[in-house]
Amino acid sequence: MNSSIPENSRISPSGGSDLLAAAPVPAISKSALVPAPVALLGDDACHAWVEFFASHIRNPNTRASYARAAHALFRWLGDRGIKDVRDIRGVHVSAWIEDRLLSGMAKATVKLELAAVRQLFAWLARHGIIPDSPAVAVRGPKHVVRVGLTPVLTTAEARRFMRWLPSGTITELRDRAFIATLAYSFARVSAAVAMNVGDVSVRDGRWHVRLQEKAGKILDIPCHHRLEQYLRDYMESGELMERGLRATPLFRAVDRRKGSVTLSERRWNRHRAREAVERRAIRAGDEGVISPGCIGCHSLRATGITAYLEHPDARVEVAQYLAGHARTETTRLYDRRNEQVSLDEVERIGI
Repeated sequence: MNSSIPENSRISPSGGSDLLAAAPVPAISKSALVPAPVALLGDDACHAWVEFFASHIRNPNTRASYARAAHALFRWLGDRGIKDVRDIRGVHVSAWIEDRLLSGMAKATVKLELAAVRQLFAWLARHGIIPDSPAVAVRGPKHVVRVGLTPVLTTAEARRFMRWLPSGTITELRDRAFIATLAYSFARVSAAVAMNVGDVSVRDGRWHVRLQEKAGKILDIPCHHRLEQYLRDYMESGELMERGLRATPLFRAVDRRKGSVTLSERRWNRHRAREAVERRAIRAGDEGVISPGCIGCHSLRATGITAYLEHPDARVEVAQYLAGHARTETTRLYDRRNEQVSLDEVERIGI
């Protein structure tokens, strides 16, 4: 990673200086450019802003979502004539939250955005850029989730889907192995695409996968027999079993040249991976293999967790470990057993 701020990530043209161009901090995305109301306060404010996103927020996905929220707030304030960050009050943040809700934004998203600006303003206050945080007393929308909203496949549908997945080409073998990794190891899409060949190992005759999940968690998980077979088929077909390839990407983009399709040396982009999974799911829905509807990478992770919890001997703490969840309550969101209402029960309604 570059040790200095790239040219396109310097201070906003409306204020500040080029001091940060040589600062020894990780490069950050364009979404973390310093907005004018902060840049006008000088170099210390610019340093504090960049350090919040480059140093305080370590997860790149969290960094991107927090930056989007912060810039959305400052754009909203700018449209209403508030040009100095020191003029922001709690009522302004509260009005912004209300405006987001009225625009139809989901409560969960609004709560995340409020959490982002709370942390940002607290950071600026801690570094003496503003006297205190204007967001500290702002209450977010009440949002209680007892059951996850991510669409999941039933166990029978998931079994049919896995058996239906085509395996004639290297692209199909890769997609099948990737989908199986999400479903059988409960991997997040970012952790799956980040895997190297060396993250697949064999111990005591059984294949294992190593995943680097959120918050730096390293999970070593034995492979379900079907995942083992799908990974083996993909890696043998793609010639990825060589020892010298251990530090290279496992799931790779493909090169299409002169009518042939081969694996490249490039790591598969997570956005392209999502698109591939959704294409397979849509086709399976069109052919009646699964129920029509949009399922994606997180749906497969949720399907795996749900299928595990449906087993009579399943333990929530094991599912929590495999999913890399920090809290048991998060894992319980995937327990859909109480959603199964029988037709007999519904027919008891005597209307």
